[in-house]
Amino acid sequence: MTNGVSDAILLTFPNWTAQGVAKHLLTDTIIARASAPGSAIRGILRISGRQAVSVVKTIVEEPDALILAQRATCVDTRIVLLRFPPFPAKLLLWKEGHSYTGDEAVEIHTIGSPVLLDAIMTALLAVSEEVRLAHPGEFTLRAFLSGRLDLPKAEAVLGVIDATDNADLKTALHQLAGNVSAPLSAVRMLLFETLVQLEAALDFADEDIPVISEQELQRTLSDASEQIDQLRKRIVHRGIAEGKPKIVLVGSPNVGKSTLFNKLVQKDAALVSPLAGTTRDYLEAEINWNGIPVVLMDTAGIGGEAMDESDKSAQTQVHELLKIADVIVYCCEDLSHTATQKNKENLPLGACVPWSEKTITFQTKTANDPLESLIKEVSTLLRRSPEYGMLPSTALRCRESLIVAGDSLNRAQSLADPTLIALEIRNAVNRLGLIDGTVHTEDILDNIFSRFCVGK
Repeated sequence: MTNGVSDAILLTFPNWTAQGVAKHLLTDTIIARASAPGSAIRGILRISGRQAVSVVKTIVEEPDALILAQRATCVDTRIVLLRFPPFPAKLLLWKEGHSYTGDEAVEIHTIGSPVLLDAIMTALLAVSEEVRLAHPGEFTLRAFLSGRLDLPKAEAVLGVIDATDNADLKTALHQLAGNVSAPLSAVRMLLFETLVQLEAALDFADEDIPVISEQELQRTLSDASEQIDQLRKRIVHRGIAEGKPKIVLVGSPNVGKSTLFNKLVQKDAALVSPLAGTTRDYLEAEINWNGIPVVLMDTAGIGGEAMDESDKSAQTQVHELLKIADVIVYCCEDLSHTATQKNKENLPLGACVPWSEKTITFQTKTANDPLESLIKEVSTLLRRSPEYGMLPSTALRCRESLIVAGDSLNRAQSLADPTLIALEIRNAVNRLGLIDGTVHTEDILDNIFSRFCVGK
């Protein structure tokens, strides 16, 4: 079984990417299991597309209730399949323009038997060649393309699905509610209206068209720059202001940092030796940390007296890396001693590692493998944000666009030529459009929606 759908059904259809799916969005009706895999009291199938009602009515006992429905409704009925006696189901219907995707949509709520759910899907797929299985994220992709969601809200849907704790869920729900989309839309609309006025005055200079004053133009550019700066500060809160978040492994010599580094990068990247001081320079590797792209750093051991100039240089380098770290993983052999130091300025062994909310202790030499708990704890820190923060995936995606948009507006404020000012404003508008999806490419869509599971 794969996502609640039998391999036989999956093999009937090609595994398209989000780009391929997008080409068929206006014609195909899609179906997927929306409940968790396995047996349960209730299972849910989701159907969306212009044939949603017409295909579902072929398997229900009393189809007239679906056909005659003029608005969103719920219908109690029974499903009739050739191989099984009729069994009860509840149908939820949304007319076109009122569903999550914007298409006509039906949800089938019935007995959560994988065999029954597969049989229903097989029957629906046989009705028409234009009915097919949905692909990962396709329901949310349709919602985006129909204007029901913008890209930050679509990413928030995935954030809600992937949330592992209350902090993750809170951030995703705030973003889904529009805490990123609303200010972004406001500043983009402000700049767009200003651009329209400027270009109209340039294109129709001989006409009696109101011209935006210099004072009003400067005030608008200043307000927009300030709003973009506020959005950029949210990325700073995410710890992504200087690129990917940095996780620094630190601790005394020969405590097992390099062994941990190799486990996390899943290869022998660092030289491991029982002799203390094997690592003199730092190592770094880009990895995917529980869905977040990060830079992992292995450092030289610190603590105690430096033996020579190379030791002093290595320890100075470690302290510099700690200043730019987004998460510090302090590696030690005995957590019981380290735990007593949490309320002190420094950790033990003279490491001079500041204890803060971004510091995590990790016991390297234990009988059990605690990697899973470490990964979860670090992920929580990486995703932690202020009340109105944004998801890491959104922050990483929009960082460059916000920088370019802000730079364009700064240049516009220093220019006198209206034509050049208009060019800079248009560049800023287009860059902001890449964030909310009003300007998008297939690569952007594929990167976002390919991470969804089937049925979402």
